[in-house]
Amino acid sequence: MDNLFRNKWFIRIISLLLAVLLWVSINVDDNMDSDSQWFNDTSSVTEVMNDIPLEVQFDSEEYVVSGLPQNVTVSVEGPNSAVAPVVRQQNFTAFVDLNDLGPGTHEVNVQHSGISNQLSVDIEPQVVEVTIEEKESQDFPVNIDYINESEIENDFTIGDAAIEPEEVTITGSSEAIDRVASVKAIIDVGEAEGTLEDIEAPVKVYDSQGNELNVLLDPTTVDVTVPITKSEKDVSVSFEPEGDTPEGVEVDSITSETDSVTITGPNDVLAEIDNFDDIPVDVSDISESGTVEVDIPLPDDVSAVEPETVEVEVEVEEVTDEQQ
Repeated sequence: MDNLFRNKWFIRIISLLLAVLLWVSINVDDNMDSDSQWFNDTSSVTEVMNDIPLEVQFDSEEYVVSGLPQNVTVSVEGPNSAVAPVVRQQNFTAFVDLNDLGPGTHEVNVQHSGISNQLSVDIEPQVVEVTIEEKESQDFPVNIDYINESEIENDFTIGDAAIEPEEVTITGSSEAIDRVASVKAIIDVGEAEGTLEDIEAPVKVYDSQGNELNVLLDPTTVDVTVPITKSEKDVSVSFEPEGDTPEGVEVDSITSETDSVTITGPNDVLAEIDNFDDIPVDVSDISESGTVEVDIPLPDDVSAVEPETVEVEVEVEEVTDEQQ
């Protein structure tokens, strides 16, 4: 055996056999991996992704754009190993580049970035029409638009609302600015049981047909305080003597510095009352001119009157038997 290992030809043959075995082993593993990868990658799949946001690249300081869809549909086709991460992560972008275009209407291609070159990509729509216009800005006053106003209880009244800020800046194309007919803050008063304070209300812009306009607003909301109070009404008052004066005295006049009072109650009740005429003043114990405090009577369904009493000046004069 020792002689065999000392034989140089034996050693060479053994080395050659080992080298061949090593080469075969490496190439068999590589071929298996290559076959496996080829089998997987050649299984082409197609995936459709809906509602992919369409981004717009343009000079937003100078222009406004319109006509573009908000979303597009993106289809990708290729090896499953490349398609799967794109569909799962959706870390790509669909966009239109308008940076080299000026005002006017243009047809532009929808592009994409961030998708592997291994994949075939189809975007629907592929071509979109966009209108580019120079940007304009203008200030408009904000008005209040109440909803569910009929649900407020009958004895409450909505006062003049306080709005902060009173104006908003609308930015858009000159055509859109010309269409602005009203700017409103929407307030829901349906469940109000008193004054609504510091309500953050969204601002809406409408044309003359009541259609909402797609324009930029600054700010997009305003703070609104709406006074909602018990319904009140001022009504005039007048007085008349009641009862017989003592003998030898006659009422000459009844006057008061108070010519009206404020009554509180349901709106439909207040609508029927315009004045308190001929409020009685008891003169049966009045023998000389002076001041009398008179209670203001409450009509049916009126909940309060302010003031509740009024001072009146009663002027009397003495009469002789001959005058009587």
